[in-house]
Amino acid sequence: MEAIRPDAFRKLVESTKADRAHVRRLVASGLWQQAERDSERFREFAAKRLQNRRSSGAEAQQGDTLDYQPASFLSEGATIRRAVAYVEVTFGTRSTIGTGFLVSPRLFLTNQHVILNAQAAMGATITFDRELDELGRPRPMTSFTLDATSLALFSDEPDLDYALVAVGPRLSGEGDISDFGFCPLSNAPDKHVVGMSTNIIQHPEGQRKLISIRKNILVARTPRTLLYETDTEVGSSGSPVFNDDWEVVALHHYGEPFLERVDDQGNPIPLTVNEGIRISALVNDLARRRADIPAAWQPLLDQALELGVQASTSSAAPKLGLPKPKPKPLEPRPESLVQPTIEKEAVMNGPKTGTAVEIVIPLRISVSLDGMAGAQVGTGVAAPAAIAVASSLGRRAEAVRVDTDYANRSGYDPTFIPGTAIPLPDLKGEAANSLAPLRAGEPNAAEGELKYEHFSVKMNRFKQIAIFTATNIDGETYLAVDRKTGEVSSAEGETWFRDPRISESFFLNQDFYSAWSSYFDRGHLTRRTDPTWGSDEEAVRANADTFHFTNCSPQHFRFNQTTKFWQGVERYVLETGILAQDSKRRMCVFQGPIFDDSIDRTADDVQIPSSFFKVVIWRGKERLKAVGLVVDQGALLDESRVNLGPPRSPSFVNVNHWRVAIKTIEKRTGLDFGQSVRDADTVTQGQQPGAGAEALQGILIHSLADIVL
Repeated sequence: MEAIRPDAFRKLVESTKADRAHVRRLVASGLWQQAERDSERFREFAAKRLQNRRSSGAEAQQGDTLDYQPASFLSEGATIRRAVAYVEVTFGTRSTIGTGFLVSPRLFLTNQHVILNAQAAMGATITFDRELDELGRPRPMTSFTLDATSLALFSDEPDLDYALVAVGPRLSGEGDISDFGFCPLSNAPDKHVVGMSTNIIQHPEGQRKLISIRKNILVARTPRTLLYETDTEVGSSGSPVFNDDWEVVALHHYGEPFLERVDDQGNPIPLTVNEGIRISALVNDLARRRADIPAAWQPLLDQALELGVQASTSSAAPKLGLPKPKPKPLEPRPESLVQPTIEKEAVMNGPKTGTAVEIVIPLRISVSLDGMAGAQVGTGVAAPAAIAVASSLGRRAEAVRVDTDYANRSGYDPTFIPGTAIPLPDLKGEAANSLAPLRAGEPNAAEGELKYEHFSVKMNRFKQIAIFTATNIDGETYLAVDRKTGEVSSAEGETWFRDPRISESFFLNQDFYSAWSSYFDRGHLTRRTDPTWGSDEEAVRANADTFHFTNCSPQHFRFNQTTKFWQGVERYVLETGILAQDSKRRMCVFQGPIFDDSIDRTADDVQIPSSFFKVVIWRGKERLKAVGLVVDQGALLDESRVNLGPPRSPSFVNVNHWRVAIKTIEKRTGLDFGQSVRDADTVTQGQQPGAGAEALQGILIHSLADIVL
């Protein structure tokens, strides 16, 4: 049922005529994101959309696309539509029909002009699944009464025009009320902006359930209502109005047919302007009224309000999953992963499944567009921006630029320490089977070594994180560290890059880090300061190379605040390690994640490493020396930085740093650092504190002085 439209609504329609026409023109020009005048609201809305949809790229962040939606838009809408019901009310001589929806497992919401009061509610019937199925056949329906004695709250039609009533016993059908789900009510400020599309699920004119999507443009907002224009028939009162994340933004209650058919530019305009009560206004009103309702009603209302808070929090901050059972042993890495199967360097992204294979043909395109690194090309391969190397070192610069001529990178040098050979670690067991090859046609693709300036990376094709990185460090150019605190300060850049030499399916990119930004930062494995030495050209190249996603791992946002001994160990070795004079103050560092299926949490399908290892190797006056460290971030992972108020003190959630035997690191990672590195491990020397059996378990580090060299 549509109410008789009051003069106030007609006046609102008339007063917003010019503004609504302006919004329509922006939308028609593809500039809908400019329609919202509140820049802070649009920023929050765009950030929420990016997080919810796992989008990537500048276009998605800025909201420049209106009609493209992920495929999940359909399945999510199909789920939420079950909470919408057809309403029939017989009260005295009055008979009305409309639409409404569940907002909790027990409460049903529609307009007050549909259900007038508690007495009318006792004569109401709500019917779910009054719709056609995928084959065009009527679905089995289920009907319930309403129970005004358990809760019945109303706001007059000229005010907020809502009726919130408890669901009563089932009248007919076989469905349980829990089968239909509900649409949480939230007053979060990031759910809508002027210019966006809205989606309405409704029973217009008493018909079976219909939906109206994409063409319902939100054209105006008042503190109490939203106005949205549509070319559909007049919608049913009490329908939920959704955004593209299927969050309820309004309770539909009025529709006003336009008299005009074209705007002042001669363009066709929608036939109807609709008004909906803002859900935020409705939620605030319910919260205000809570103290005045009967005590027996309060638990039902509290549940509905809390569900709205939870929905807002969960959509902004996804929750980490529990550890998954240990998977079956990995199959040997298929040779087909590294063998060209067709011309033009084709490569399969994974093992064969039946007779179907996925082929990706690498296509490298250089595009001179500053600030648009990692742009996508039609082949599915990232095309990094072609950027000239800067002429100065620029270590403090925020704008990082990558030299895309990867042929000039020599990677990790095993002979970097004079008179000593420290080869890359060998991979054993599961680590060997997990190695991600490079794209076919790359030099030594099967070895999987991504060579950068002064460091190399090998990727885990299943975990999508590096197995390890290997770095050469020239101590003469290393940044200073506070000897007392172990803290290192260094500005961080904002731009991260894909590496076209390896399939994107083998590393996490910005999609993941945007979706899980409530927990994780993009953490360097090889730190940006470590390889940044040599000529100005080399230093610039090395600094930028550390900003490849292949050198990135999910690190809790507190990780860098609470791993000061981890960050400072290289410098500490340089200052106190008694390096041989002819060593040229050089060292080699291996580091990477430690995965443990029994304790590691999950983010979507990504296993988050609870720990990271570091092995530092140098040549002392008498012999080669090495030290192994492990840092544990597991204690941090229950803290999200979203909707939790001021962050807790880092000391309250400090991480544990352990000095461990290199043999222990090998056992936990499947890496073999070689006999010369194991023999160089200082932790097992007799004069070292904790030498022997205790060292194999780990020695807790409380200060840099605990790293006895």
